[in-house]
Amino acid sequence: MVQIPNNHIENEKELRNILDNLYCKAKENKEQGLKQKFNGLFELILSEVTILTAIHNIKSNKGSKTKGSNNETIDDILQSDYNKVIERIQKNIRNYRPKLVRRKEILKSNGKVRKLGIPTIEDRIIQECVRIIMEPIMEAQFYKHSYGFRPMRNPHMSLERVADIPFKTGYTWVIEGDIKGYFDTINHRILIKQLWNMGIKDKRVLMIIKNMLKAGIMNECDTNELGAPQGGIISPLLANVYLTAFDNWLIREWEEKKTQHQYTGRHKYEALKKTKLKPFYYVRYADDWVLITNSRENANKLKYKIKKWLENNLKIELSEGKTKITNMKKKAIKFLGFDIKTGKKSTFGYTTISSIDERRLKLKMKELQKDIRRLRVYINDNDTINKINKINSIIRGIVQYYEWATRVNVQLKKYDNSIVYTCYKALKKNKKNAKWVSANKVNNLISVHDKYTTQIPTTGYMDSQIGITRLCFSKFKKTSKKNQKETPYSIEGREIYQKRMKKKPLIERADELFNNKLSGIIAYHRQNTIYNFEYYLNRPYAFNRDKGKCKICGCDLVASNLNTHHINPYLPITEVNKVNNLASVCVECHKLIHSSKPIEIKKIEKKINKYRSYLKQNNKNMAG
Repeated sequence: MVQIPNNHIENEKELRNILDNLYCKAKENKEQGLKQKFNGLFELILSEVTILTAIHNIKSNKGSKTKGSNNETIDDILQSDYNKVIERIQKNIRNYRPKLVRRKEILKSNGKVRKLGIPTIEDRIIQECVRIIMEPIMEAQFYKHSYGFRPMRNPHMSLERVADIPFKTGYTWVIEGDIKGYFDTINHRILIKQLWNMGIKDKRVLMIIKNMLKAGIMNECDTNELGAPQGGIISPLLANVYLTAFDNWLIREWEEKKTQHQYTGRHKYEALKKTKLKPFYYVRYADDWVLITNSRENANKLKYKIKKWLENNLKIELSEGKTKITNMKKKAIKFLGFDIKTGKKSTFGYTTISSIDERRLKLKMKELQKDIRRLRVYINDNDTINKINKINSIIRGIVQYYEWATRVNVQLKKYDNSIVYTCYKALKKNKKNAKWVSANKVNNLISVHDKYTTQIPTTGYMDSQIGITRLCFSKFKKTSKKNQKETPYSIEGREIYQKRMKKKPLIERADELFNNKLSGIIAYHRQNTIYNFEYYLNRPYAFNRDKGKCKICGCDLVASNLNTHHINPYLPITEVNKVNNLASVCVECHKLIHSSKPIEIKKIEKKINKYRSYLKQNNKNMAG
């Protein structure tokens, strides 16, 4: 049994070491076939450092401004007294009684409505505290080819795995799995039992989760007896936990079948093929999954077994109408918004051809047209730039998601002209200075636009031309297979992730800084401080000048660990955000610059003191 020491956690580094140890121990137990037993988790959840980390994580989330049933947002927490916030959260964790969740409906890509349950901001913080501590234990035990709602994983990795199976095996018969109303039918008793089996032996934590699941819905019910509300922070993790028993049962039937003898590589599967077992490979993304096998007969038998197993063990049902059996050689399967079909013969099997699901794409284009038309209404220049940035984020989001499709450029080009002319007309109505400019001449999305001379609609703002990007700026991009050692819960795993993120060109990483932050800042009404449009426009230039490295310690910077420091924050607003007054630094070094604590690391002491002296000197000049 792993008993977590109840000593005080001093800082985020200590918390990270504890999370790494939880992951390491859970992984060791799994590999050695030992039972998982973790106690003392409640004290970790209750820790001040965990609570601060949870608040920081939620503050960074775009949903932090969404109100719960008591109308509070993250701003109400941030503007409260520090000690009172910590005491309030700790008190509520000790005696946890969640408030009613607020129902919110959003339109799905298939035209249907998805019902979300939005907890109060306080309940979201407590859920995040529980998630932070539980996730490393669960991550160590999850199926390696489950990709949804998991850190450092994305849909393209699951698609790449699906394409890899027929290429290496020649199997083309597919069960396209669909679970009927998955989130709404999760059985609480079975889920709690699954958490217990996966090592959560701290009954206080299990009681908190049980109460979270039973939280009532505003204007509907006081207690929820079934399901996990979509919209809850912990729900995606719990949804994966619930299906882990299904994952394990399936892979024990073939992929990780134990054999009498030890085999290496393909030899194990060659030996298994000589038995009466049904060969298959399985990939899951949240509640969407595919199973690929060698014949229609085996697909039918496996589908029947799966149907019975889910009903008997998890009390959930396959959707008969949506769970299909398809031969990829003759018809494309639909998975995560893509149509996937086999093509030419390879050494062992078949290559795959992928295209965008046209029905889904049409719905996305309709939504995009609506967003663009909102540009017609002029409020002020900041509002216009904010809207342009959001539209660019949507367009680039569509391009980047669908760039896995073999024919992405051909399919998106069909909609490009109508979208771009809608953009121009909306801009022209909003601002009279709208005009067509070559993409490589504009001042935003440089990593994309620099390659194209095609004209795009733009508007002038502070001596810059800000353009709306185009769907035709797209091309097929092959995704790497998931490196299973990549994880946020080990030093090696984090290094692999950093190397993967570093592969992005420097200018592309710089663009992310501009696009990821600007809309949020404008929306949160910070444009009247020194953090104005010029600041967010010049951050990428400073980042490129600094070669994507921290000016203090020299570490590689990505959007998540970058701060841009004002060398002299007391300059006039017309000068304070010039590139020569900005320095790219990592979060930790930025904290040290603005701290009076002694610097323990000799390597960076001189540089930190230099930046501190600039601040002191300029502060004195202002006071004088």
